[in-house]
Order: sequence, then C-alpha cells, then structure tokens
Amino acid sequence: MIPFVQTTSSLFANNLFTRIEDHAFNESLTVQKLTRLVAMSRTDLHRKLINSVGMSATECIRYIRLNKASVILLEKPGLSIFEVAIEVGFNSQSYFTKRFRELFGTSPSDWRKVKMEHS
Repeated sequence: MIPFVQTTSSLFANNLFTRIEDHAFNESLTVQKLTRLVAMSRTDLHRKLINSVGMSATECIRYIRLNKASVILLEKPGLSIFEVAIEVGFNSQSYFTKRFRELFGTSPSDWRKVKMEHS
C-alpha cells in the first residue's frame, strides 16, 4: 500500500482553509485581512490559491461560508435565511441567496426544504 503523500500546495491549501474557517464567519474578513493572517502579499496568496485549489481568496472565503450555511440550514431549522446569512458572514440576504444558488443550484430555503424532507 502506498502511503498518502501531501504536496506542498495541498498542505498550503489545508492550512489556509483552516485559517479562513477560523475567521470566515466574521463579515469583516477581507482578502486584505487574510493576507495579514497568513503573512503573504495579495499577489502571492492569489497565485498559490489558484495553483492549489483553482479559486481566488475571495472565492475561498465565500465557498467556506456557503458550505457552512448549507449545514446550518439543516442543523438550525428555526433560523431565518437572513439569520443564517448573518451567522456565516454575509450582511445581505439577497447577495447570500444569489451566491448560494450559484454554488448549490437552488435557493437556501429550497435547499433546507428538500434536505429536511429526505432526512
């Protein structure tokens, strides 16, 4: 059996995603703040992210927030869509809904409804 070997870029991505997750749900997290957290220039951060995960820093932050939202929608059915958006760092329900639909192909409320019906 061949042991799993992580590449430098996957180790970087895992470390970065952990750092983003630690701060992503604060709506004030920006790419500029992220560059300070990881002690990298914006250019270096962007290049490394594109090479390792195919996303920009903004896209990574949004991806993590939306994935967390998909979990919260199911774990906390009493929260409104606006409350879920706020909890994961979005300050606009319409923007949150637009981006959620782009990633998951459905609105947050339909996501919750369908997933709850099938559980």
